[in-house]
Amino acid sequence: MPAAVLHVNTETGWRGGEAQTFFLARGLAERGHVSIVAAPPGSPLFARAAAAGLETLPFAARGEWDVAAARRLAAVLRRRPIDRLHYHTAHAAAIGGLASLFAGRRPAVASRRVSFRLHGGSLGRLKYTWRVDRVIAVSEAIRRGLIASGLPPGKVVTVHSGIDAARFARGDGARFRAGLAAGGWPADSPLVGTAGHLAAHKGIDLFIDAAALVAPQHPEARFLVVGTGEEEAALRRRAAERGLGDRLRFSGFRDDMPDVFAGLDLFVLASTSGEGSPAVVKEAMAAGAAVVASALDGVEEIVEDARHGLLVQPGSAAVLAAAIRTLLEDPALASRLRAAARLRAAEFGIDAMVERTEVVYAALGESG
Repeated sequence: MPAAVLHVNTETGWRGGEAQTFFLARGLAERGHVSIVAAPPGSPLFARAAAAGLETLPFAARGEWDVAAARRLAAVLRRRPIDRLHYHTAHAAAIGGLASLFAGRRPAVASRRVSFRLHGGSLGRLKYTWRVDRVIAVSEAIRRGLIASGLPPGKVVTVHSGIDAARFARGDGARFRAGLAAGGWPADSPLVGTAGHLAAHKGIDLFIDAAALVAPQHPEARFLVVGTGEEEAALRRRAAERGLGDRLRFSGFRDDMPDVFAGLDLFVLASTSGEGSPAVVKEAMAAGAAVVASALDGVEEIVEDARHGLLVQPGSAAVLAAAIRTLLEDPALASRLRAAARLRAAEFGIDAMVERTEVVYAALGESG
């Protein structure tokens, strides 16, 4: 039965959680539901939702327990027939709980996309238990962590994040490579890359250190870092200190990621923590890049070691470098992993994520 769903996201940037909010809202609308996206005005999510024809509401908050923001959200709930609330950030869950005090209870779902333990003890749990009916974890590892933190097992369900696998499968690697060649890199160089927010837990420093270990044995190889973030300046200094010179480049944010992934010979995820069900790994797999990734719980639910890619011990540049060398030196193995990875990535489509979320919504009673 079609429902009116209000999606609340308090983030001002564009990362995996915001992409998933957009994919879900758009997918639900395509299935006949009413999707309303409440997000900070001027944010990428707000802009993309509006461009896709979704109803948008400007909504900003100063923190988790912003009473004024909760009252603004309550005003929306009083004037609109909302059947389901979906909180896509921890701040949204806290504010939504307050809003429901002012405007009355609605069935509510909260998403949890990171594997970090809940902070703040009972107050941290409160956001996901107080006036929230279900918590969607994007991996079994996150589900187990939430239960270990005190959430009732029956309240937490797993729905893996989805990717547009067909879009990434259509990536034009030659086009991306041509752009690199125009910048002075050989068009046929083995290309090893990583992508993501340049934050400490993403392990970009380990990727740089591993590149420095691989570079002497593979002088033809080039290394690419895609993304922006607070660690960028420190990472640039690290690359210079490791003597990588023009062998490693920082490309900044790119909106042609299907072409980027298709142009890579090898994609590396060197994260040390915090990964739930990383879309970037699924997208690289769908585009046909061979994968080396940290053996974190959420990653292991996507990549089976030596079947879809190579998994390595997190935190070791030497181990990471060894895996990179293995795939650079064994094209047959890399080709076999790529083929299996493409098939595996197709299992994580957006449609599957939307359908499974619909099931979660349907299981909630009208009174919550």
